[in-house]
Amino acid sequence: MKLGLQGRFLLILCCISLLQLILLSTASYYYVSEQRYREVGDQALDVAQLVARDPAVITGVRRADSARLNQLVEKTRVDVGASFIVIGDRNALRLVHPQADRIGKPMVGDDPTRALVNGESYVSHAKGSLGVSVRGKTPIRDELGQIIGVVSVGYLVRDIDADLRGFLRFGLLITLLIVLLNSLAAGWLARRYKKAIFGFEPEQIGRLYAELDCTLRTVREGILTIDGEGRLTSINPNGIKLLHLDEQQARGAIGRPINDLLPETRMLSLIHDPKPQYDEEIWLNGQHLIVNRLPLVRDGELIGAVSSFRRKDELAELSAQLSQVQAYSDLLRVQTHEHNNQLGTIAGLIELGAHEEALAFIGREAGTEQTLLSFLMAAIAKPKVAGLLLGKYHRAHELGLELIVEPDSRLYDIPARVSGSQLVTLLGNLIDNAFEATRRHGAPYAPIRVSMTDLGQDLILEVEDGAGGVAPELQDRLFEPGVSSKAEQGHGIGLALVRKTLDALKGDIVIEATEQGSCFVCYIPKDV
Repeated sequence: MKLGLQGRFLLILCCISLLQLILLSTASYYYVSEQRYREVGDQALDVAQLVARDPAVITGVRRADSARLNQLVEKTRVDVGASFIVIGDRNALRLVHPQADRIGKPMVGDDPTRALVNGESYVSHAKGSLGVSVRGKTPIRDELGQIIGVVSVGYLVRDIDADLRGFLRFGLLITLLIVLLNSLAAGWLARRYKKAIFGFEPEQIGRLYAELDCTLRTVREGILTIDGEGRLTSINPNGIKLLHLDEQQARGAIGRPINDLLPETRMLSLIHDPKPQYDEEIWLNGQHLIVNRLPLVRDGELIGAVSSFRRKDELAELSAQLSQVQAYSDLLRVQTHEHNNQLGTIAGLIELGAHEEALAFIGREAGTEQTLLSFLMAAIAKPKVAGLLLGKYHRAHELGLELIVEPDSRLYDIPARVSGSQLVTLLGNLIDNAFEATRRHGAPYAPIRVSMTDLGQDLILEVEDGAGGVAPELQDRLFEPGVSSKAEQGHGIGLALVRKTLDALKGDIVIEATEQGSCFVCYIPKDV
């Protein structure tokens, strides 16, 4: 069974604390026992020296008065809590012993020669007749300083260990208490940590991080994040690419203030005023971008901000492509409608028996269609543009309007940097705008005129409507996104796309007043 985060915290902290406490308890027990044995040894030696200096003991040893010595020594042994006090004569024969049957027998344990011959006082750890003990030995001297016997005061090891077992039990109790407290602390810490990571397990966090990293690498938008102090925390590869940054420099800027990498950024505005910012147009590091910014808030506290951005011209390209698709769709729909009408007319004439009129109608319509198509294919190098104008011609007919392509129009010398899609965007949006403006102006409808020329240093595209002119208050703002002379929502896009396309081509557009309305003139330089 796999342990969760809380179980792992509990197991790790308990094992660590238990190991530390075992080592600490062992060291403490060893230190305390050593101290205890040293203290007992020093105490035994002090008592032995005290007994050896007692005149009554000296007299009793000299007389070998065991009965008197036993009385004197027993009282002292009880007072000091010693396990035994043994007195021997000069020949190490016992004069005093806790067990009377052993009096008169040689002393056992360690060699008493050091005290009897060398006159030393010392502490020893040896096994005697009563068991293993810590004993202090010292010689007994008479008034002349002659060694006449030896005193051995001892404490049995089992009695010392019995005292130390109380300390050991206390230490084990403290160890268990600390382990219990560590368990409680581990549980609290694990719960708090899981709350901070939204209840995920470490493996889940690792997977989420891998998924997030993969997501950031695959999205086409640039994404960067900062923390609550304004320091850069991440930037994805596309963000580095869109901002034309050096990858090594960008990676090295992580953890440093965002202004060090992007001095012109407004990301810090979210730190001071944490309000979402959507679809803002900005210039950053020499790039024209559309930016979204969102504050990162957790438990009501601002912890950072996220920004996603993309090139503005990408949106223009997408809108242009959409416009082309719409134009092709309109072309097919209009042609289908026109052909249905023509087929209906032909079928009606045949049914009425007017065969000659039917043939004449077919010839007239085919001739008109073929003439226009031949003209467009001969005058325009881009088939997309020719197809657009053919479709707009039929669309105008469907709307009850007249679209006239000037017969001297020519668009053949087109530089390689100008694509057919860009020309379709320009002409398609201008013609659609002319259709709507002319119809809004009311009948009788003036013809919409289209003229194109590649003479000179510029490509010149002209679209004249019959709308009576542009309102003065809109003259300077007509090409801004969302600005339109129409009151309905959803307009103000077509002319904005025209402006963006011309900006990309380093071109320009002017509006000239004419007798019937306004003429939009686009200038596209052939050489830049």
